[in-house]
Amino acid sequence: MKKSADCARRVLNVALPEGVISQAAAFHGHLGPWLVLGLKAGVHARRKLAASPFELKARIFCPAGTPYTCFIDGVQFSSGCTMGKGNIVHYRAKRCRVEFTRTGDGGRFHHKDTKAQGGSGTRLRLALRTEVWDELHSGSDEGMAGAARLGREFSRRRLEELFAQ
Repeated sequence: MKKSADCARRVLNVALPEGVISQAAAFHGHLGPWLVLGLKAGVHARRKLAASPFELKARIFCPAGTPYTCFIDGVQFSSGCTMGKGNIVHYRAKRCRVEFTRTGDGGRFHHKDTKAQGGSGTRLRLALRTEVWDELHSGSDEGMAGAARLGREFSRRRLEELFAQ
């Protein structure tokens, strides 16, 4: 039991590598905190559910405008759930959260740890913490440079500091 608890803590405490951040920013068009929040959520889901992008579905709940929808791009980039594959859906909501489901219907594409993590239907829910929401709405607008700075800061924070499960 201790081994799985240690593994869960390591997954929660993973900082995003600079290469991932740079590639995601290039995909999205800029670096910001909402993109990084989506990145962290998708990385955690892939690891926690041990699922390939073909075995995962994401349901994202957030307001339907920028900057909130930047969260969607972060989830797409890091989880592999995409509009093209039809395994990601956005629902309008007042706050941000994401629900991942491991479908197990990846055909011939499976994550190497699939058997070790349970089966189809396993779910993971991550809701942005109120204090993070408040921090993002604190009114300090430093433009794109400030958004990039806050995005990098969020990339180093532990998952449980950003999301409630």
